[in-house]
Amino acid sequence: MATATASTARASAAEILEAGPGLVRCPFTILCDTAEKAPWDFSGLRARSFIDKERRIYLPRVERRWLGIGMGDYSLEKYQGRIQIERKSREDAQGTLLGWRHEVEAGRWSVDVDRRARFKRELAKLAEVETKAVIVECTFENFLTCDASWGTRTQSENAVYLLGTFLSWSQEFPSVPWIFCDDKQLAAVTAFRMMEQFWARHAKERRQKQRKLVGMEA
Repeated sequence: MATATASTARASAAEILEAGPGLVRCPFTILCDTAEKAPWDFSGLRARSFIDKERRIYLPRVERRWLGIGMGDYSLEKYQGRIQIERKSREDAQGTLLGWRHEVEAGRWSVDVDRRARFKRELAKLAEVETKAVIVECTFENFLTCDASWGTRTQSENAVYLLGTFLSWSQEFPSVPWIFCDDKQLAAVTAFRMMEQFWARHAKERRQKQRKLVGMEA
């Protein structure tokens, strides 16, 4: 992941706002897709030093918005289409790669033959985005471990199928990283830090746009 430069830090400092003792308002707005039923919690995170030298605690800004099919679950205001993060729970990731769908009310899994194809199309779209990732809320080991055998395959056969599909898609879309986190909390922190880094790296771009606007008004 890219590291912010000193010039980036100076530009960022002008954009942050104090929000009380020990607090700082998050300088960017996170976009969360309206389809997210249990969104990530970004509260309690400290600003990185290249954003705020005092490393105060962020007051995050999150806006629920329909991001569009294949446009990821999280993005940034004014940068939609340039940074996209796809969130996957363990069951969601397994079901997507195996081609199964969880029927919550019935408490069972059923075949969804188009699910794999739909996600491959999403990966193809993600591959064209500047900054992107698929963040999975479990370790890679747990990802390969199914709670029960689905369909005609055994648990061990499903593990082989999961690994094979993951390796195949990783090679077909090498620019789309898959990040496996221990749990939902670590996944949220990872996603937030990715967006924070992206916002900081583009400080120079924002400054240039602002100067252009000032020049047009003069």
